[in-house]
Amino acid sequence: MLVDWVYSRTLLPPRKSLLILHRLSPQLATLWLLGIISVMHLLVLGRIGLSGDEAHYALYGLHLDWSYFDHPPLVGWLQALILPFSESNFALRLWPVGLSLLSSALIYGLTRSLYPQGSPWLGFIAVLLLQSLLVFQILSLAMLPDSPLLPLALAAAWLSYRILFEGREREWLLLGLVLGLAGLAKYTAVLLVPSILLMLVLTGRWRSLQTPWPWLAVLLALLVISPVLYWNWQHEWISFLYQLGHGVPAREWAVSRFGISLGGQLLGYGPLLVVLGLLALFSQRRQWRDPGMLLALVFGLPILLFFAWSSGLNTVLPHWTLVGWVMLIPMLASWLSQQWTRRWVRILAAIGLAYSLLFSLVLHTEFFHPWLPFADQRHPMADLHGWELAVERARLHREAMMPGEQAPVLFSGNWSYTSHIAWRARPDTVQTLGRDGDQHSIWFGSPQPGARGVLIVPRTMRRNVGQWLAMFDECTLVEQPSWSIRGRPATDFSLYLCEDYRGR
Repeated sequence: MLVDWVYSRTLLPPRKSLLILHRLSPQLATLWLLGIISVMHLLVLGRIGLSGDEAHYALYGLHLDWSYFDHPPLVGWLQALILPFSESNFALRLWPVGLSLLSSALIYGLTRSLYPQGSPWLGFIAVLLLQSLLVFQILSLAMLPDSPLLPLALAAAWLSYRILFEGREREWLLLGLVLGLAGLAKYTAVLLVPSILLMLVLTGRWRSLQTPWPWLAVLLALLVISPVLYWNWQHEWISFLYQLGHGVPAREWAVSRFGISLGGQLLGYGPLLVVLGLLALFSQRRQWRDPGMLLALVFGLPILLFFAWSSGLNTVLPHWTLVGWVMLIPMLASWLSQQWTRRWVRILAAIGLAYSLLFSLVLHTEFFHPWLPFADQRHPMADLHGWELAVERARLHREAMMPGEQAPVLFSGNWSYTSHIAWRARPDTVQTLGRDGDQHSIWFGSPQPGARGVLIVPRTMRRNVGQWLAMFDECTLVEQPSWSIRGRPATDFSLYLCEDYRGR
């Protein structure tokens, strides 16, 4: 019986599994899973401040443009739809919750399409695997370019399968639209193009290129990404030059950087996907013509190999590889169902799910109401707190400054936290010291000789304060506002009144 098959593949005791599964279909079980997780997300959305990246992309929405220095515009355009109604943390995080649900629906449908003869519960298993990823849980709470990129990448993979395996030639146009939107989400979407070409090669369906549909798809994709091309043409192609220098820096490949990146992958994705996913991929390598394996090989493995190589040049953040790992999920769901009788598989799966559940619960409960004990100034989420207070106090000191030739502004010492300040200080000008040619200088300009104002320095950047103070003729420390979590000091800020900027 189907129920017997399902409960034998769960980690629940048999009686509880039977009691639940007799009442739930795979679709209903998936809806319950997503409903519970979405409620958990909604409960914590407004409980913490925006991260630096979230604030940066919210500023995209306030400063609408065809594109931006470090990323394409889609993340900002989506936030711009929210901002006229609300600028709250809760509202700005509704998009990632919705996009995570869309990704779950797509992984469910994609898995069922790849394995139509498999158990109807494979879709549920795929969604469970996706939701077990700590990186995915974080991206379900924070609006980053990867949030819209993932569902678009999944849609591109599904459409490629439908076109090449089911002969739906006219869906090339839809694929072109999806690829164009993915290009508006993040530049790494370009890795989807060679994946599609590789699938064409491996399936031997080159005849598709003899029809007009693929070429119309190319034209449509180019049309969709034309705002990015137009903006870069206006700005001397600075986005492309920045991404090339950032992704492939001029340095030697180092094992240490690779090791740090690999550790981040293991922590962010857990042993269930990283260990069992790669093991499943290797053990089924001879079955590469299987649709699920083919999808993992052409859409997942190239991305993982690309970032594995580049991690030796520049430390790779865990979320950069999200698309690559998620493309392994349909294949892994099928493999788990076939290998579940092996005890070691069940043990590793149990460890992986326990790891993911524990970290997800800790993350959500800590966001909802901080409870973990940390030493003073050691709280790992301190960077999400205190910025409103620092900006409020800095504004008061700025207003109290004596009149001068130039109106005082707010200063940031480093671009990495300028958006923290600029979002809280909107619409005030916030300039980054000694920095030009980035997005903040496009929005706010760069400090000019004689500039004056209040320099905000967070505790984590205090080691660099000497070099920033040296850029002015005179700076005076006026206040150090602090922020506490659970009654314990978590972070503080140094505010300096600075006169007569002289530059680096």
